[in-house]
Amino acid sequence: MRRPVATRRTQTALAGLAAGLVLLAGCSSSSSKPAAPSGSTTSSGASGAPVADAIGVRPTIQVPAGQPDGKLGVKVKIPGDGAKVTDGSAVVLHFTAKLWRDGSDLGSSYDQGQHPVTEVEGQGQMLPGWEQGLKGQAAGSRVELTVPPALGFGAKGSTDGKIQITGTDTIIFDLDIIGVYPSVQADIPAGTGELNDPTLPTVATAVGKDDPKVTIPAGKQPPSGGVYKSVIVGKGPQVKKGQTIVVQYEGLVWRTGQIFDSSFSKSKSIFATQIGVGSVVQGWDEGLIGQTVGSRVLLVIPPDKGYGAQGQPNAGIQGTDTMVFVVDILDAR
Repeated sequence: MRRPVATRRTQTALAGLAAGLVLLAGCSSSSSKPAAPSGSTTSSGASGAPVADAIGVRPTIQVPAGQPDGKLGVKVKIPGDGAKVTDGSAVVLHFTAKLWRDGSDLGSSYDQGQHPVTEVEGQGQMLPGWEQGLKGQAAGSRVELTVPPALGFGAKGSTDGKIQITGTDTIIFDLDIIGVYPSVQADIPAGTGELNDPTLPTVATAVGKDDPKVTIPAGKQPPSGGVYKSVIVGKGPQVKKGQTIVVQYEGLVWRTGQIFDSSFSKSKSIFATQIGVGSVVQGWDEGLIGQTVGSRVLLVIPPDKGYGAQGQPNAGIQGTDTMVFVVDILDAR
């Protein structure tokens, strides 16, 4: 899955490892920081620091004594009560990994600059051990998988930078299932349009496989400050700072009216990121907190709440450009 251009931080070396660990076909994947699922809170120790046995916090993996038995091990460390993973489900999850052989840390999507990954069950996209171990698990769960070579990288192993996974290596994964959705093309329910402002872009209210059809008002200058308006008001809970949101989105440049990034028009696929913590541009953090799940939101983001004077030249965004985003909020946990 792709990262939206709204993301501020750059991928680290873990990105390559994440792609190798998660995908068999060499496809890229997006990742982000976590948040506790709805109805759950992050536990804290006596010092107030978060502990590693809660969803939303990088887990601690203990390598067992002795040698692996060559079988897939599945252990539910934290049970969830959400939708269950079935064939065709889009699964948004965090992963953390260690080598059994020497306890080497293989990285985590909880690490700085990373985002949750989104994968589809039963499509051959993931390691076979992931596909087998995730099936039937519930959203909100932390599942530890002990993956032998035959269900991992096989006899050839894998190499990424300094990290080498040999053909005999067993890998231990902790997978936090943030959410389970019918498909990567999942979207918000249909709703009545609430926005009617001639000074702002118009946004279609049809939902589903099509893009949201945004039209920049001809001859109008963008507002000088950030403007965040609901197009469709969802009936779900409000988005809170620190939560992981699951969205579909589209981004345009006000000056040109051109789309520079879209989960709708470029192989539509849900995207997840932590909100309110600087993982995305300021306009997303400001404009999406307080909105309700099921909403379609218009974000008009001036340069100082986007990419500043440097812009994003590779996306056609100048340092003076205002960005326009339409974001459909599928979930917040």
